[in-house]
Amino acid sequence: MKKIFIMLLAAVTTWSCNNDFLELRPETQLGESESFWTSESSLKTYSDGFYDYVDRSLVTADFSSDNCEHMGNPPEIRRGVYAVPTALASGGWNWTQLRNINYFINNIEKAELAAATRNEYLGLARFFRAWFYYNKVRQFGDVPWYSQVLNTNDEELIFKARDPRTMVMDSVLNDLDFAVSHLPVARYKNRISKWTALALKSRIGLYEGTYRKYQTAQKLTDSERFLTEAASAAEELIASNSYKLYSTGNPDKDYFQLFQPKDTYTDEVILARSSDTQTFYYTPLFTSTSNGNNGATRSLVSSYLMKNGQTFQQRYPSQQQRDTMSYFSEFTDRDPRLAQSLVYPGYIRVGTTSKSVSDFAQNTTGYMIHKAVGPPSEDQGGGYRDVILIRYAEVLLNYAEAKAELGTLSQADIDKSLNVIRARVGIPGLKLPVAADAYQASLYEHQSDPLILEVRRERRSELAFEGFRTEDLKRWNEGQRFRATYEGIYISALHRYIDLDQDGKPDLYVLRNNETPPANQISGVQYYRLNNVAALSEGNKGRLVPYSRALPVFNNWEYLSPIPSEELTINTELKQNPGWQ
Repeated sequence: MKKIFIMLLAAVTTWSCNNDFLELRPETQLGESESFWTSESSLKTYSDGFYDYVDRSLVTADFSSDNCEHMGNPPEIRRGVYAVPTALASGGWNWTQLRNINYFINNIEKAELAAATRNEYLGLARFFRAWFYYNKVRQFGDVPWYSQVLNTNDEELIFKARDPRTMVMDSVLNDLDFAVSHLPVARYKNRISKWTALALKSRIGLYEGTYRKYQTAQKLTDSERFLTEAASAAEELIASNSYKLYSTGNPDKDYFQLFQPKDTYTDEVILARSSDTQTFYYTPLFTSTSNGNNGATRSLVSSYLMKNGQTFQQRYPSQQQRDTMSYFSEFTDRDPRLAQSLVYPGYIRVGTTSKSVSDFAQNTTGYMIHKAVGPPSEDQGGGYRDVILIRYAEVLLNYAEAKAELGTLSQADIDKSLNVIRARVGIPGLKLPVAADAYQASLYEHQSDPLILEVRRERRSELAFEGFRTEDLKRWNEGQRFRATYEGIYISALHRYIDLDQDGKPDLYVLRNNETPPANQISGVQYYRLNNVAALSEGNKGRLVPYSRALPVFNNWEYLSPIPSEELTINTELKQNPGWQ
């Protein structure tokens, strides 16, 4: 056994030199000398490095959800075709960040600081440790919990089994509670405060509470405790009056404008990351033909309310009418967030003065996304704008959902959460009792409560394309949504000129992949060939179906990710997540 361990340790030591958590020093090489820890400026320099762990690309996670469809082959979770990682520290099973955070926590006691100052730095580190472990648990379920720095002679710790999710998430809550108690009561844009910790706690508590409630096969308990923690954290932040929704009183522009400035509005934004140290271009994700061609789905469009507060299905009760409704009519008299998120009839792109329609080179459904998209000058990667990661509207939604899941959501709760969000865009407030909505119920297999479904509708409309929907579906145990048929706009016929914005001029002509456009082409018309995986729902007419091939049934094991195979070889105490063998 000793010989085996020495061989494994040699492999692990080699691995650790490549920036893993077993390194004897963090990758920054800060903190090597004892004198380092006596200087507060050194502590600030070290802890500032934690901000690089905030991943801006998380806002793109909707691309894997039923909010979007991709041109060509959709993401793995859509097709059920996966590449299981093999290499050490790949596939998300990387612990460098944790090692650096724990290194800081374990050494800060050496600093000659006032207790309050030391605790503030500890609060910051424990905030980032909580966020780190939350992301790991979402991805892998059970994971090993480490609150100390590991050295190469810590054999039992290095090669231990995963700790239960329940223990890890209890530790995450403890870290967040410490952060809430000791971080500064201040409003920042790019830094962590007490309010950031409360907002993250509301997010994590909601996720874990609903995951445990709906993922019944995993037999997790204490869902109500986490939901209560989420509601309490959100309520404390709401009661502080530290934030409010950005609004100038213009319901047709304010929601869109929130995502436009280089320097975001700190009235609503609790945490943003600027592009001063890491390059992140949002606009090309939607306007470059080489960046995914993601279009919104009919499912999302159908979820938005009418402007008067009616559901789309109440306004148009005929299924046939809805199925054959034109793109123009779908945008008429709708929740203003629809037109502030997707290209609409009469659309004028920010930074331009002329009208334009959905560009089928940049999306595959006809519902082209423009929320957070900047002017044409940003199309090739120009323009550094803040990426919003946590904002007050999410906290209001977290509060409403946690209370609804607990069965305690009152009219007063709705008025200070959901109805505040609706007021910004001029939609009438929600009133109890809530009528059943067959369309919303049809989306979800494990929930039929009208109030909870209405909260989910509001969440989907408000947070579309901000990275929440994929994880929402996972925590609600609604994986079948990843394998649903995603549709786009209605096409009245192949080989027919279509006037999308009804300005009297044709905009679109659809033909099959192997067909040639007519000889006498009209200027300004897009001649759109369906690719080899796309179709129309009724053959020569119908809804665009960007991916028409058969999809497998979703399996419960797909909610968690696999551990890289080489990790399992090195540590035989680790067991692969079920289904990935």
